[in-house]
Parts: sequence; C-alpha cells; structure tokens
Amino acid sequence: MSKEINDIDNHWYIDEQFDSRGIDNEISQLEFNNQYTFNQVKVNTKADITFVGDSVLDCKYYTGTGLGTVDYVLEQLPKHIKDTAHKRVNDISLDGYTIYDCIKDVNKVHGDTVVVSAGGNDLLAKLPMLEVSKDMNVVMNVMNNELNKLSLAYETLLHESKKHGRNFLLLTTYDGNLAFNPQRFAGVDEIAKAILSMWNERLYRLANDQQRRNNGQNFDVLELRNFMATTCYYNEIEPNKRGAKRIAKNINKYLFDNGVW
Repeated sequence: MSKEINDIDNHWYIDEQFDSRGIDNEISQLEFNNQYTFNQVKVNTKADITFVGDSVLDCKYYTGTGLGTVDYVLEQLPKHIKDTAHKRVNDISLDGYTIYDCIKDVNKVHGDTVVVSAGGNDLLAKLPMLEVSKDMNVVMNVMNNELNKLSLAYETLLHESKKHGRNFLLLTTYDGNLAFNPQRFAGVDEIAKAILSMWNERLYRLANDQQRRNNGQNFDVLELRNFMATTCYYNEIEPNKRGAKRIAKNINKYLFDNGVW
C-alpha cells in the first residue's frame, strides 16, 4: 500500500532550525528589489530524478532569492553529494502548470524517480463553480464531477509516465493562506478547503490503486498539509523561501530513505 512520507522514520533528518526564529526577514517582499534572471526549462535526458509540476516546485519568483524548491533540494545536500547532484536532476516544473500541461510534457520525463506536484492550478480554475448555486448539494455534485475528471487526468499522467522500476512521489495540494486575499475567497473559503480535502483523498486512492497493480513501480504520497504553515506562503498560494525549504527538506527525506541520493 502506498504510504505517506511522514510514516517513514527519518528523525535524523528532521531539522526545523530555520523555523525557530519567527518570520524571517528574507521572506519579505522587500527582497524583490533584487533582479533575478531565470533560465528557460532545459531537459536533462541523463537524469535520475525528474521534477514535474507547478509553482510548488517552481517557486523561484516568490522566494526572494531566485531559488525554487528544486534548488533548495540540491542546496540542502551534503557537500559530497551536492557537487554532482545537479547532473542527476531534470527539473521541468513550471509555475502555472496544470495536470494537462504535465501530460503534455511526459516525453520530457527521465530517470527512475519522478516527483509530481499537480492539481492546484486545476482546482483554482474551478473556483467560480463554487458559486453556481446557493444549494450546497448542487455545488457539491458539480464539484464531485469536476474532481472525477481531474482524477482521470492525473491517472492519465501516471499512465503516460509509466516505466518499469520507476518510483513516483506525489505531492498533495496544501491549504495555502487564504486569509492573505480574503476578497478572492470571500464566502467560499470553507467549502474550498472541503473541496481540497476531497481532491487529496482522490490522490491517495489513486496512488494506492496504482500501487496495487504492482507494475514494477512504486507510488508514495507526500502530505504537504502536515508541515506547511501560514508563514510558508508569499501570497495566498505560492510558497515563499520558508515554504520552499520545508517542501525541499521533506522531498529529500524521501530521496534519502529510498536510496536515491
């Protein structure tokens, strides 16, 4: 059965020292006075690990450092691994990507480990549907149908990315900090969180279903809601430096435990 990364005993790697100082100055928007140049996505066909998905991974525009989650994955590594680790990584994540964008890029996926973050932007696109009716039963029925469509799309992504011996780490969609922009989520914040939970439940079921098929692949889930706090976001949904570091740290827990590094 697929398991959460948090179920794995990795106490030796848990280190939240950068969170013990309160809200860091570096997450302030003031840092955006600095100008950063971001390269276009380049495919590394010789990579062992591919990162595919949205701004949960490609958040360099929001950290104030020009570094995104994948950059912090590499930065956190011990020196003897870090020196060559970048040659083993294929980062094709892109801010704004949906599940359907990821499907389009499956030919760019390389290596035996794939980290996927997808679904958040698809859910945001469905936000107006929460106001189709004042009857909550009607709204939930509409959203259930939409979530089923997204689940089928995600299953297609995994199917198209299949390869014997390949391991997948699927990132859940987090709650975010909806209070940052109350107007955007006015009147729908609670139901939005309920829809989010429904989506994540589908992701777990999908991972378990794929695991049961036992096609020489493994599917694990990283539960972002377990460690992303309200101080981990640049705005209502994008990770800041702290959030990117937390996500990177927990991805590294998975990579170390599975002998990738």
